[in-house]
Amino acid sequence: MREVNGNDLLGGSDHEFVVNLYTLILNRWPDEDGYRHHLLRVENRPEMRRQLIDEIVGSPEGQNLGMTVVWPGEAAAAAAPPVPPPAPAAPTDLAGALAQLRSGLATMEAAALAEAQRLLNETLAAIAAHQVTQLEARIARLEQRGG
Repeated sequence: MREVNGNDLLGGSDHEFVVNLYTLILNRWPDEDGYRHHLLRVENRPEMRRQLIDEIVGSPEGQNLGMTVVWPGEAAAAAAPPVPPPAPAAPTDLAGALAQLRSGLATMEAAALAEAQRLLNETLAAIAAHQVTQLEARIARLEQRGG
């Protein structure tokens, strides 16, 4: 069973809050639809954050991971026993590498996880900027051919 202090999840921007819900509670990066759904629920509505935390922890996925949220001054909610993690796959394939990363998230301290998230955000932003540059160059070449 893993515990997280609910008060540690309440801060940050709406984007950071939703990403932290997924990474700290569900041990994975948010899927696009889930991210959008939860972001819309809490966007500019900080009073919804605690409710969403409790819902994610109580979800079947949260229960399977054996996650509990401790709210200081309140009794911790009981959680279902955790499902044992799958055996690590060979690191030569992407799925195996992601499975190993996911199993490692369970043992990361919150500060290390936040740093990893920051680095991932920077990396993704750099990749996106590079792709935009490539796309703009390709559009310019196509416009020159057609015009």
